[in-house]
Amino acid sequence: MLSTTLPGTALQGWHPGELSVQMKLGYADAVQSHWRITENAMREQHRIFHTSNLHFIPITTSDSLGRPWASIVTGANGKIGFVKSPNANTLLINTRLWDGEPLLETVKALQDGNSQSNNTPERFLTAGVGIEYSTRRRNKFAGELVGATQVSGMDWQLHCHVTEALGNCPKYINVRDLVPCPPPNPQIAHRSLHMTAEEQLPQPVIDFITNSDTVYIGSVYKADPSNAHKYPSHAGMNSRGGLPGFIRVMPSDKRTVVVPDYSGNRFLMSLGNIESSGLASMTFICFKTGDVLYLTGKAKVVVGQAAMKIMARQACVVTMETTGYTFVRDAMPVRQRPGTEVERSPYSPKIKYLVDEPQALVSTAGGHKAQLASARQLSKDLAVFTFKVAAKNGVPPLKIRPGQAVVLDFMDWIGPPQYRHMANDSPESINDDRVRTWTVSSAHEGTEATWFDMTMREMEGGVVTGALFSLLRQRRDVLWGQPMTFRGGAVESEIVGVTGDFYMKEGSVNMLLVAGGIGLTPFLSMFSALTQRGSKAQGKVTLALAARDADVMLGLTKESLRQLPRGVTVHIDLFTSQATTDETAFSGAENVTIKVHRGRIPASYWNTISDEEVFICGPGGFADAAVEGLRAAGVANSQIHREGFY
Repeated sequence: MLSTTLPGTALQGWHPGELSVQMKLGYADAVQSHWRITENAMREQHRIFHTSNLHFIPITTSDSLGRPWASIVTGANGKIGFVKSPNANTLLINTRLWDGEPLLETVKALQDGNSQSNNTPERFLTAGVGIEYSTRRRNKFAGELVGATQVSGMDWQLHCHVTEALGNCPKYINVRDLVPCPPPNPQIAHRSLHMTAEEQLPQPVIDFITNSDTVYIGSVYKADPSNAHKYPSHAGMNSRGGLPGFIRVMPSDKRTVVVPDYSGNRFLMSLGNIESSGLASMTFICFKTGDVLYLTGKAKVVVGQAAMKIMARQACVVTMETTGYTFVRDAMPVRQRPGTEVERSPYSPKIKYLVDEPQALVSTAGGHKAQLASARQLSKDLAVFTFKVAAKNGVPPLKIRPGQAVVLDFMDWIGPPQYRHMANDSPESINDDRVRTWTVSSAHEGTEATWFDMTMREMEGGVVTGALFSLLRQRRDVLWGQPMTFRGGAVESEIVGVTGDFYMKEGSVNMLLVAGGIGLTPFLSMFSALTQRGSKAQGKVTLALAARDADVMLGLTKESLRQLPRGVTVHIDLFTSQATTDETAFSGAENVTIKVHRGRIPASYWNTISDEEVFICGPGGFADAAVEGLRAAGVANSQIHREGFY
């Protein structure tokens, strides 16, 4: 009997396919116990999420031949609320199924009472991924379809028994504003459910794939009878996102789809299913037209040098030779709101082309590059790096708000990761895309950013920070704190984009800034921006700074508060375990005060907060404690803004 109140562990371990891929990529030790995160029922927040936040849900089912298909369930009118959840193991889905939707065959077979003798054991297994595109929130579930009732015409009610539930990473989701649309008119434009060996995908289908920025990948794990009691059959569903064109179709056969696998949570559940079954499905949606493309086929996971022979500079790819497809025009009753733009995920690497595509020989650089101009080393593992911005002719100016971050791609400088069978001491190095995000610590409010500072701490085992700090260690003739210059273009990275709604607004300020160590960096930019505002700057700021290297952090703060306008007051509460601290760092500054506290920030500290806008930046545990303390003190969620470490 599954729990309906307190979810328990759903799995008994990683199945053989998952273990195989994890070992190939060197992640096995790092995630060896993470299977316990998958629960056997939906938590209350997941039930609310699926029933109250979603316009549609991609789900996986299998056809009578055992091939997985990624289907789409959505209400007849495209509105939120087409799913009900009477208990923690049940989803009742009221959906409209149009001609060409693969799920239609499955529910008809289910309605017939499982009478078809050619059904496989996995026939009615299912899995889904709910994505709230306005927030990038994502949750997954898996289980079995146990009932299907035709309500009328194209409308069905599905009964899904949920046995697995899991929250998932928002990293590569592109933000969209989705709304219901007028009744669509689904029409099958292209279909071949059983392709011949020589058959190719039609060019409109190929173009649809290569113009997409999102794919829903359905998979299935077919149990080995010898260990089915421990690793039972189950379906899988997940999404992959990137820049439009990140998914490619091999020009040699015009039917093999190639999906690069970007660095993620390292669970590799979908890849593990594909590794085991050799099957996958992929579904694409155009959110402007409602067109839907369904594919299924033979799939495999390719890693290391073999992968880079398929896609340049990509250490892991999934290839799927399409064996069946259906392309339906004007199917989805959901659209992107007219007049709105897609907010691209800043983590998505630039497009990588297949080795046998002519574009692979052409530079795909963006409009701006960052060239290391100078650096100042402040301590053994802390430094300020200054980058000059080089822009192509005609590109828009680079704008950075105080507190925002810049996403940099160092692939061309460092090079792609080298494949190793095992690298458990540094698993991220195997599939590292060399894309990093750092908060800008200089201020460029209202102006074009032709340069910017990034204050970085060297990460243990970090590929990019390790390479940058290695440059500093080679300059032994320069003392800490003194600038060292670098030849233009010697270190160059592509600027992928500027990200973050964690920034200081214009006008008068009333802020509490909570920083854990290097989490101080966005606030350095805010302080500098206040200085730049001059006499227009008004308000008060409190900085709660928790730091072990307190004097170094105070030095950075002093630099950013240089010539602070009189209309702004800043009070610093410094929490540190450092034995001695320079409490006179701001002596002589009339509008800056400091108080040193020994130890960590106590829970009682948050009781002093009233109407301030709160910004929190620091390691996960530190930020969690701050948020919990503020909420316990009665601070409204709308006042709290949190920025994590990328």
